[in-house]
Amino acid sequence: MAQVQVACLSACDECSAHSLCIGPTRKKGVLAVKNPLRAEPGDDVVIEIPEGRYNRALILIFGGLLAAALAGTGLGWLVATGAGLPSSLTLPLGFFLGLASAAAGQFRYFRKANEAQLYPRIIDIANKGEDHG
Repeated sequence: MAQVQVACLSACDECSAHSLCIGPTRKKGVLAVKNPLRAEPGDDVVIEIPEGRYNRALILIFGGLLAAALAGTGLGWLVATGAGLPSSLTLPLGFFLGLASAAAGQFRYFRKANEAQLYPRIIDIANKGEDHG
């Protein structure tokens, strides 16, 4: 991992990592990136922001949470009608249990499977800094 100082360009407003890196001055920001090329301090680097992967990940996260919450609510209703329990108890319980189980599953999935793919990464060292000797 590396901390990269990013100069704000005209395309920054459309970038999916904009909210992660831009500083309060809107001129420069700092972004944590993967460093597979082993760039060193002082290097000018080119980074890649995985725009499409960010968008798919957001759809999976929010869509999965919504589907699990609705499925939990439906299961709560089935338990309420089948067991004769009050639906005022089982519906909210099912909703939150579905939401919690989906959140735990998504946390594990994105933590393990997609961590390397969702981070911005250095793809080229444009100019080597003075630390290279």
